Amino acid sequence: MNAWLLTWEGTTGPALVAEQKILAILSSRRSSSSVADLVDVLYTRCVDSASAMASRANKRKLRMQECLHLGSTSQRFFYGRNPCIFARVVTNIVVVRGEREDTELVRWSEIPVFGNAPSGSGIIEVEPGRDCKLMRCHIPLSDGLRVGDG
Repeated sequence: MNAWLLTWEGTTGPALVAEQKILAILSSRRSSSSVADLVDVLYTRCVDSASAMASRANKRKLRMQECLHLGSTSQRFFYGRNPCIFARVVTNIVVVRGEREDTELVRWSEIPVFGNAPSGSGIIEVEPGRDCKLMRCHIPLSDGLRVGDG
C-alpha cells in the first residue's frame, strides 16, 4: 500500500522514541497541500502554547515561510525545527502486530529522490530508495503528540 507517512525527525523529543516517532499514516491520494495543512496544525499543536497559536492563527503564510524547509518537494517535505515533521509518500507500507508481545513492526520503502546533475545536464539520483522498518509498542499514534517527552 502507498501512503503519506509523517514522522518526527531530529535530536530531541518524540524523534528519539520509537513509540512516538510515527505521527500519522494517511492516504496517498491526499494532495500535498492538504497534507501540508494537516502537518501545520499538528506541529503547531505540539510545539506552541495556546497564546502562540492564537496570535499566529491567521498567519499561515508566515508559519510556512518559517517552518517549511528548502529542498522540499510536492511528495516530500520537512516542517518545523528540532524536532521537525518529515512528511513523504512511501510505498509498500505494512504493519504487522506481534502476537505474544504487544508490539507492531512497521515496514515501508522510501522512494528515491532525484535532482539536477551538478553539470546541469540531466537528472541524477540524489538519495537512493531504501527499505525501512520501525518496531514500536502497540499504543495509539496520538501518544506521539507529546513533544516534551522522550
